[in-house]
Amino acid sequence: MKSLSIASLCTVLTVFVVTFVVSAVDSIGTVYSGITISLLTASVAATVTMVVVIAWALPLYYVLKKLKRQALHWYLLASVIPSVIFIYGFKPFGHDSSVDLAKQALFCGIFGLIGAAVFWYMAVYRSRITRRSSKDALTRAA
Repeated sequence: MKSLSIASLCTVLTVFVVTFVVSAVDSIGTVYSGITISLLTASVAATVTMVVVIAWALPLYYVLKKLKRQALHWYLLASVIPSVIFIYGFKPFGHDSSVDLAKQALFCGIFGLIGAAVFWYMAVYRSRITRRSSKDALTRAA
């Protein structure tokens, strides 16, 4: 449970930082340049990420664990679904054309892939390393 909490926090923090950096770089030289709009954008992205982690990633983690599907590609594949649902279902940026919606879904999908990779590393891969090293320590002690 502790590793899932850490994985969830790291995922939200990673999405916040990446969104902040992309937003800050993208807004240079525009009317909306400044740290406040970048912080606002990153905060909204982090809030959406928290909801997705609680409602999608954690239940999916338990399902994939039960099915013994712990490889990275399962998490990456599953991360695309909330991105598409968020953009096409809620249309958070207004009624855009289908090309703009596809761009937004791609953008959110990339952030979803980054978040899924961080979540997988912290929740699955890192815990496997920890379990393996503690088993080795027990065998060496015996």
